[in-house]
Amino acid sequence: MFKSKYQTTDIVEALTKGIAVYETIRTYNNKPFALKEHYNRLCKSLSYLKIEPPKLTEFEELIYENLSERIRIVYVYDGNLLSYVFRESTENYFISHVKIDFTTVRRADPMSMPPDLKSLGRPDIYLSRLTKGDNYDVIMLGIKGQVCEGTFSNIFLVFNDKIVTPSLDSGILDGITRMHVLNFLKEKGFKVEERIVEPYELFYADELFLTHTSRGIVPVDEIGKRKLETELGKKLSKGFEEYIKCLL
Repeated sequence: MFKSKYQTTDIVEALTKGIAVYETIRTYNNKPFALKEHYNRLCKSLSYLKIEPPKLTEFEELIYENLSERIRIVYVYDGNLLSYVFRESTENYFISHVKIDFTTVRRADPMSMPPDLKSLGRPDIYLSRLTKGDNYDVIMLGIKGQVCEGTFSNIFLVFNDKIVTPSLDSGILDGITRMHVLNFLKEKGFKVEERIVEPYELFYADELFLTHTSRGIVPVDEIGKRKLETELGKKLSKGFEEYIKCLL
């Protein structure tokens, strides 16, 4: 049985009721971006938990009834499937200096916790966020020491004439913004590689940028104590915004 509950304040209540999965959707000019992709990923998360998902029409209704710049929908199962909607603004999302680093917490083994299970309170992500300090995000490594992703972002490396990002078999979430950025880069004529990435490569890259729903492409100014160029990242960030608007 599916029930709906609208809430815009504290997410703690949701977490006390049972296991929770979620999706975050960005809107552009009041149009939700990649709505069906987010729905399909939600269904996959719920399938791991053996929970029947809501219908697409129900999911769409929640989105359009709660339009804002950023919408987080949390589904909690406590015998019934409950939905919580959190409306957020992106007004204060601009950051003049983006600094990242590595966390000492490893990404959970994909054999024990699927990377594409997008659940609130995942221990590996929660513990990693506790190590953030003054960093925008921290990069998690996999069980073999490979670069995976940030706690809420995917990472891209720029090397001369090519752009590299960890492949899905690195043990990462199949980021929806990541997927669209890959398509955008290929359309722009960039050579793109999805592969296993070693940690040292981040310190030899010409530039780094992150991708996530709320801000699209985010150029990285600093990793650890190393300063980075951001010229290409800034151009790509602006271009990706226009690319998305053309898709809507």
